[in-house]
Amino acid sequence: MTRVLGIVLILAALTATAQGDEADRRFPFFQYLTGQPTATMVTYTPSQLDPRQEVNQRRLTTSSIRADLEALRPAFDGLILYGYHEACTPRVVALAKELKYRAVLLAIWDTKSAAEVDGVAELARLYESDLALGVLVGNEGITFKRYEADDLTIAAVRLRQKLSKKIPLATSEPLVGYQHEFIRDFGDFLVPNIHPVFDRPQFLPEAGAAWAREEALKLAKQTKKPVLLKETGFPHDGKPAYSPTSQQAFWSAYTQPGLIARVENSPQAWVFHGVGFEAFDLPWKSEESKLTIEKSWGLLSPKREPYPAFDVWRVVRDRTK
Repeated sequence: MTRVLGIVLILAALTATAQGDEADRRFPFFQYLTGQPTATMVTYTPSQLDPRQEVNQRRLTTSSIRADLEALRPAFDGLILYGYHEACTPRVVALAKELKYRAVLLAIWDTKSAAEVDGVAELARLYESDLALGVLVGNEGITFKRYEADDLTIAAVRLRQKLSKKIPLATSEPLVGYQHEFIRDFGDFLVPNIHPVFDRPQFLPEAGAAWAREEALKLAKQTKKPVLLKETGFPHDGKPAYSPTSQQAFWSAYTQPGLIARVENSPQAWVFHGVGFEAFDLPWKSEESKLTIEKSWGLLSPKREPYPAFDVWRVVRDRTK
């Protein structure tokens, strides 16, 4: 009964969203996020890839990437990537186009790598007429001291010289990073990671979902810029509070108010809540961090078996095709 009620609330919210404000047409990517049909994106690292060893990028089969994207496609029409590797990322984007994904948020992991910057720029050139594209310059690197603000600026300048002006840039940091003016001012939109599991661990799924939405809206109001909330959610394992049921409850509560939140009297500021985090459980993340929850964010298992939370996103997608 609870599951049925959750689905009804999601459908009602999506109907309201569909009748909402006009799309933001400043960039094709913004139009995709705010227009019709409703966009749904997912953060994607290949299910069978352990990126800690570079050789694995080449060992990863194209058929495995295809199987990943086919498994995700019933619920999502956009991908958010974390970095670029010349042996892997071009295959991901090519298959995304073939499988009729509508958008890809490309990404640079190592902002000091000219090869990564140039590889992303070339992919954007090849696919900008086929997909709505944006580029993330870095992910949590300033907060966790993998690079400095100057490295981000240098990479962005290099990209801007190569990219079409129709492709927006951003960077991504944890919520705490947006206390810094440089992070708030960087790029055309904000892409925070807002995790109640870490920042408000006492919250149950519904309260955590509401808090994440509120914090993203605060950023949009403060900066008068669009916000794409890239990472939030509940894991399905790692502590007694985390289960497939609580993960589903989080995503039901999170999507229920609608996937776009508008800022009153600021038409160029809005929040996109249509991102699922993350596509697949990734066991290597727990090996690296020694935290069980880090391998347990997936909406699907490494064998591409969906958890109940995936049904939430499938309902969202089915309603708005």
